[in-house]
Order: sequence, then structure tokens, then C-alpha cells
Amino acid sequence: MRFYIFMRCKLGESAKLIHETLQTVYGNRVCSYKTFCRSVNEFKEGKESLSDCPRPKRPKSIVNEQTFASIKKDIVEDPHISVRELSDTNGLSYGTVHTIITKHLRKKKNVLSQVKSAINEQRPKVTTSRTLLLHDNAGPYKARATTQSLRELGIQVLPHPASSPYLAP
Repeated sequence: MRFYIFMRCKLGESAKLIHETLQTVYGNRVCSYKTFCRSVNEFKEGKESLSDCPRPKRPKSIVNEQTFASIKKDIVEDPHISVRELSDTNGLSYGTVHTIITKHLRKKKNVLSQVKSAINEQRPKVTTSRTLLLHDNAGPYKARATTQSLRELGIQVLPHPASSPYLAP
């Protein structure tokens, strides 16, 4: 289509006539008259190329080894730093930082180790191997990652029937 416009401009035809002809053939798929006139004026001013002008390329990704190292360093310095704080200090979006932490650095929040530390602080003479945990069998508590972490920490889970008339009020 661009070649057709170019040739018709070279023949000296008006933009209105060329646009009407293209509308007859292509209907509503032709760009607006204003946009069309802009292209025709470029050809009339001497543009010979039928290809688009180069556009600015996508910005380089800010997610690189240097960013990973910076976030990892911040996490090592303060293991309790929030994703929001990391995003503010590194100038990245919350989602970008979260993706770096979970997918690239393969870190995840381990609340159970914090629970183990709290138990050890409150009961220094009793090890967690003698700690029993009773929960309500909700999905997150029965998840494979949770049960595996409990086993690694040596915390025993008390069996709890799903619907017990003796335990539920």
C-alpha cells in the first residue's frame, strides 16, 4: 500500500483522491485522513524510503547480575528487610524485586524457622524435637513444603481428625 501511495504522489495526485481510492478498496481499514496526509507530505517532501523510520528500541533490562548482587547483599545485611524496602532502595518495582528474590535468587520466606527460634527462646531447656504442633488441617498447613519444613525442624504434628465432635465446639 505504501508503494501505491508513493507512486500516486510521484504522479502528482492529491492526498484526498488517493485516500478516497484506498477507502473504496479497503474500506475502514485505511488510516484516518489526517494520518494519511502526514505520509503523503513526507513523500512530497522527498522521502524515498518505503520502510518505517527506526524507532527507539526497548530500554535495556535493569535486571542483571549487578541488580541480583545488590539485592542479595541487602538481604544478607538485613534478613528481615521487606520487599517494599528493597524496591525503594534499589529503584525497582515491587514486582521486579519479588521476581528476583523468588525466581533468580530462589529465596522464600521461612516463617517456621522464626517460630522455632521463638520456641527456643521461650523454652531454652526443651529442644524442638519435643515440640508438638496442633493445627486445623487447613491447606497451607498440609502443603508439602510446610510438612517438609516441620520435619526438618524436628517439630511433630499431632494428628487431628478433620471433623471431630470432641474438638470442635
